[in-house]
Amino acid sequence: MQISFRPLVIGDLPTLRAWFEDAELSRRLSFPTDEWFAHVTNGEAARCWVAMQGDQLIAEVQVDRDGAERGYLDLAVCPDLRGRGFGAAVLSAFLSGPGQAYPILEGRIEPDNAASLACCRHCGFALLPEPDADGFFQAVYKMPRHAFGEF
Repeated sequence: MQISFRPLVIGDLPTLRAWFEDAELSRRLSFPTDEWFAHVTNGEAARCWVAMQGDQLIAEVQVDRDGAERGYLDLAVCPDLRGRGFGAAVLSAFLSGPGQAYPILEGRIEPDNAASLACCRHCGFALLPEPDADGFFQAVYKMPRHAFGEF
């Protein structure tokens, strides 16, 4: 499965917003508002990419930077593709592509989100054994030292 990434553009919003008609996705992530778009496209504190397979937008990946070392990761896969391995494929491609700009990536996953927990395990994230104070499991990925770079 060939996956490429490009920065999110305003023209992607109608597609992303349509995904949020899906109850599972809208329960897990915040709706992509205009304010969110400004947050992830204006500066270095947060960035957002879309994952493409050919000319089809299949996922979006957001990383909010916390200092020079850590980025907090959110991943949304097109609901029509759920349960077919796209999450792991996108996350794996991100880790070997744009994700290399972050020495440490961390996700926070609700305990009942079995698909996200499995996806992170599959891609080499370490899952902390107990939920944090907010009830989320922390999934942490440390980049191999040679992979650091900017994208």
